[in-house]
Amino acid sequence: MMKERRPYPALLWLTGREAAVIGGGPVALHRIEGLLDAGVKVRIIAPDAIEEIVNLVVEGRVKWHKEPFASSMLRGASIVICATDDPDVNRRAAWAAKSMGALVNMAAPPLELSDFTVPASVRRGDLLFSVSTGGACPELSRRLRGELESLSDIYAPWLEKLVPIREEIKDRLESSEERRAFWREALSEEAMALVREGKLEEAEAKVRNAVDRSRAQS
Repeated sequence: MMKERRPYPALLWLTGREAAVIGGGPVALHRIEGLLDAGVKVRIIAPDAIEEIVNLVVEGRVKWHKEPFASSMLRGASIVICATDDPDVNRRAAWAAKSMGALVNMAAPPLELSDFTVPASVRRGDLLFSVSTGGACPELSRRLRGELESLSDIYAPWLEKLVPIREEIKDRLESSEERRAFWREALSEEAMALVREGKLEEAEAKVRNAVDRSRAQS
């Protein structure tokens, strides 16, 4: 009996890697935009493409193989996105990509050939929220994404305030256990409650007090 597939959650740094996107429609565009945002070099494989994709080609942001799919077009790609409306083309592209060692995302059927899914996500600067149902109910993922939008507006500014404090603590406290103990105290429920209320200055003051206490103990 085959074991049920379960995804491994991960964030990938793909700057400078190459990806091939098979298809030139709205779904392909969505994947392309995410790849470009991650610094990936994108090539599109499709006889035709919607205007938004053509504009990206004209701007020099992506390359375009303006012809039907052929497996030779995948050489050098670390990631392959299959997003055509033809399941046979998607299937051929997926198996060709797998044979070359590339990771495959099926943005269109047959979805079971995917090596990974693209979760619904919200990004605000360095803060990234993502949620996935493993393909069981994408509509729920999209609904939860809407709820995460409001959380990102709260926590993204808070993260900006914490970054310089983290650097200071890294220099002051030598062991990882000391740093974990500091953050358990600094990010207390009281401080986080202030963040949720939008009182970032008061919350920062509490974290700064914890910094002062760590300075006195060092």
